[in-house]
Amino acid sequence: MSFISSGTANGNDPITGATISGFKYWDFAYPTVVDSVLTTSSTAIGDFVSATGGNVSFGSAAAYKFYAHGVTYARWGDPANATGWSVPWVIVEPTDVPRGTVAIALTAPISGVSTFTMNITGGTNPVTVDVSSGNGQATLVYLVNRSNNVVTVTSLDITNATNLTTLAGYLGAGAKVQISAVPQSDGSLKAYVLTVYGGAQLPN
Repeated sequence: MSFISSGTANGNDPITGATISGFKYWDFAYPTVVDSVLTTSSTAIGDFVSATGGNVSFGSAAAYKFYAHGVTYARWGDPANATGWSVPWVIVEPTDVPRGTVAIALTAPISGVSTFTMNITGGTNPVTVDVSSGNGQATLVYLVNRSNNVVTVTSLDITNATNLTTLAGYLGAGAKVQISAVPQSDGSLKAYVLTVYGGAQLPN
């Protein structure tokens, strides 16, 4: 299926209100962070293909591979395909990854992105996870602590530097984590939700 023509009107930028023409896409729950010809120096189609054209692998078996996916609708008769369907936009959705453990601890942020690597049960290949602390696109972080059979769930706003430091204290090697993330073409995972388990957790 083709993408719509670069000259086709396609809504407005959610921040500036400027008119968008041609294909656009954004990550689920971040509708203000739109990639389009209007907002980037390259084509949104090329960015989309680059961002989603691969898979993330924790091992060779199919059960340990995760692919990018999203939702859209098709438009009939666009100039790009006058007698067929074309795609005007895509919302890239996160993929749920099984609970795993941290292999390499969280790094200090570079341009608002910190990373750690994680393994999942049965996997043979640690995968890099990107954690964003940027305004408007920060990873949603939850700390789950269990003590004396009391479970406490705390939401952590990591756009705050102090909270990011707190998160780093939990994300040492061996920590139990679970993520919902968008697989990237470079083999990494862009975390949308990150849950970190602390205290006296029960076995998996």
